[in-house]
Amino acid sequence: MKRKVLLVSSANPYPVVTSGCERLVNDYESGVFSAFDVYFLAAQPETWAPLVLFREGAPVMDSNFDELPSHDFAFVFFVGFKSNDFTRRLAAALPSFCLTDHYPNDDLPDGVFQGILSHRLDAPREDVLLCGGSYNSRIFYPDRQTEDIVLCVGRIHQDKNQLELVTRYADRIYRRHGLPLYLAGGVDDREYYSRVRAHIDGKAIQSTVDPARPDSADGWCTSQQIARLCNRARFFVTASPRESFGIALTEALACGTTCVLNGCFTGFNPAELEAHVYGNIRGKRGEILDLLHQAFNLDIRRDGSEWVKKYSLESATSQQMGFIQERLRKR
Repeated sequence: MKRKVLLVSSANPYPVVTSGCERLVNDYESGVFSAFDVYFLAAQPETWAPLVLFREGAPVMDSNFDELPSHDFAFVFFVGFKSNDFTRRLAAALPSFCLTDHYPNDDLPDGVFQGILSHRLDAPREDVLLCGGSYNSRIFYPDRQTEDIVLCVGRIHQDKNQLELVTRYADRIYRRHGLPLYLAGGVDDREYYSRVRAHIDGKAIQSTVDPARPDSADGWCTSQQIARLCNRARFFVTASPRESFGIALTEALACGTTCVLNGCFTGFNPAELEAHVYGNIRGKRGEILDLLHQAFNLDIRRDGSEWVKKYSLESATSQQMGFIQERLRKR
């Protein structure tokens, strides 16, 4: 019989994945913790109060949150963390681990976790594992197709900066190079989407969002749909000025898509990443359309599909479960 694990996060992938963090939660359920019977507790985004307990994607209707600390979970794994009475009690009652985008992190109290996993680490610590995010290599792999689009994947939100891409894309890129920009992702900010929507003409700039139903879940793509788009894209491009770890970026790299970036990607070793992408990864310089235009003119091709395998679910499972099991033995 499989031992039980409790996964806790405010990033809830049910009923549909709408962010990289939610995809990460999905991948932990189905990949990293596949040897366990995984329960997922969705927390309220602001307060981290418990909302819904899931098992195999279905709500556990008779769940009693107050009783969770007394259950026989092998360990609790927090993706992110916000301290409140419930989370402190849960973390103290059971062997607990936390994944964070950087460490030290003011959100994480000392002496609570058996171990911490972090995308960025200021100084080595025995109880902290430096690790990246992960992607599903069973879905994302090179299967190159027509290369008839430029692809941007992400929720439509000012943090992702799509407006910089779309404002002059038709004149700067489509008119000169002939490939449309395809925005794959749903709406996460209605006001910002209305500004982006003004440039979506269905020809030079296309989108998965139905403008008549911007709040529909249909705008969000499955992993399989994104993989097909990545393999179809001449370039993957993002104007996001900062990413702790870009899961969409790793997925595009895994498909062998040339990636054009202009921001700060703190979840990677920059000396490694910059050899496999085009543009700026240590901070924004200039405009993303200038870099994309250069990539077209120079016929830039960068295939990072072999290098990025270090972030595959298989690699993450081996590394992270090794760390967790070792820390549990020391308990």
